[in-house]
Order: sequence, then C-alpha cells, then structure tokens
Amino acid sequence: NRTIAVDVRIITATNEDLMKAVRKGRFREDLYHRINGFKIQLPPLRERQDDILIFARHFLERANEEFGRSVADFSPEVREVFLAYAWPGNIRELENVVNRCVLLSEGREVDMNSLPVEIRYHQHGKPDTSYSLPGGVRPLKQIVVLAERQAIMSALEAAGQNKSRAAELLQVDRKTLYNKMREYNL
Repeated sequence: NRTIAVDVRIITATNEDLMKAVRKGRFREDLYHRINGFKIQLPPLRERQDDILIFARHFLERANEEFGRSVADFSPEVREVFLAYAWPGNIRELENVVNRCVLLSEGREVDMNSLPVEIRYHQHGKPDTSYSLPGGVRPLKQIVVLAERQAIMSALEAAGQNKSRAAELLQVDRKTLYNKMREYNL
C-alpha cells in the first residue's frame, strides 16, 4: 500500500550484437539504451584457453558440493579434450558438461566415458573423423549426434538465429528444437 524506495543494478548478458538487432528491428532501441549503461565485452571461452581448466576445476568443486560427490580431478585425456573443444555454448556449456561428468564419474577422476558423445569425438572444435571401431566402422550414436548437431547449427545460421524459423526449416516443432539444443549444449 506504500511506495518503497529501492536501489538496484541490472546485469544482463547476451551473445548477440544488440545494436545490430536494433537496426534490424528485432530489439527495442529504448531498451537497448537503458541496459547499455556500462558494457563489459568478454571474448568467447574458446579464445581464452588459459581459463578453460580454471573454470572446469571451479565447476568441479561446486558440482562435488552440490551433488555430494568427491571427484578429485580430470584425466589428462579429458583436459586435452576440454582445451581442444570450441565451446560454442561458452561457460554455460562447460558448467553443464562438468556437472554431467561429476554425476557420471565412477571413480575419483573424470574420464572420457563421462563426457557427452558430441564433445568426446571432437578435436579443435570439429568432429573427430578419425575415431572408429574395429574394421573402420564409426559408432552409430556418434554419427547421429554429429549429424543432428550440425543440422541444427546450419538451420540456426540460415534462420539468422531465429529459433522458430530454424524449427520450421528442420521440420520439427520449437519444443523439439529447444530440447535438442539443450541436449547438444547449443
């Protein structure tokens, strides 16, 4: 029933060029000027190699505490994959992957079996086409995951990052697209 004075700061984050979105009419200019009081621009995680393992270990500690686990570290192979992967989902993707690893690890060290298949078979941000089973056969799950992930990324690019339009291009409903994007950390 009465007015209460408050002093707040709003912190926003985006991976989209908002000024470009304003010019295209996809973001309100007045809102842009309201939230653009002080800008901190961070390069993507893939451009900050030295930070990847620091963040990974931080998330490992947090996940251990949150899930009541005691995973001590990452295997050398996992550290190598973390440094080679492009992290298109940036820090959120890394955190989700580490949480998954902590939950799935059977020992005191995160090994390759705990990694999502789409990361496990990547080298330097691209699918590792050298991995195969005896006889040169590649695991079907690996092929399906890589194909779906690539199709989604291509559709999003073709649709200018418009998820509704990308879903139409892929001939799936939006909910399916969102679920797949979450599954593949896009």
